[in-house]
Amino acid sequence: MSALPPAVASAVLIRPLVASDAGAYKALRDEALRTAPDAFTSDYESSVDRDASEYVARFGTVESGQFFLGAFDAAGQLVGCLGCEREQRTKQRHLATLVGMMVAPHAQRQGIGQQLVAACVEAARRVPGLAQLMLSVTASNTHVVRLYEQAGFRAWGLLPNAIVVNGVGLDKLHMARVLTPASNDRTS
Repeated sequence: MSALPPAVASAVLIRPLVASDAGAYKALRDEALRTAPDAFTSDYESSVDRDASEYVARFGTVESGQFFLGAFDAAGQLVGCLGCEREQRTKQRHLATLVGMMVAPHAQRQGIGQQLVAACVEAARRVPGLAQLMLSVTASNTHVVRLYEQAGFRAWGLLPNAIVVNGVGLDKLHMARVLTPASNDRTS
């Protein structure tokens, strides 16, 4: 994956989300669902009244393979996040799905999404037994599809009309990336 030039990449601190981040996470999530309804399977109307505390269990821990990373700007504001959810069934424990990629509208196109994906892949590579990451992305969102391709994800299928937004069916592109153990990967 090529790095963004310093003039384009935004300086953010990326760290796992914890319980005290729940309010900021909910605010970012609500804004993302409202402003980009075609990018998410969840919808704003069903989510806006949920209490922030309901999301805390989803944060998990990096060690478990169930975690959310947050990107925080210089002022400490949460401007982006990305989750990793490990499969729980024994035969699928080697798999995890990236979920909930969001970057605040004012912080988009500054390399934050790229930094979040890279950090998430790096964290996942360190989880014992985790061998592959999967995700789905709205196929018409070509900018985000390219971001995932640059991070080593490859398309493996397309689900037509996976979501319907305002009466319009949108396809979801399914992508996967094989993980290599951090100590054996010489491309980093």
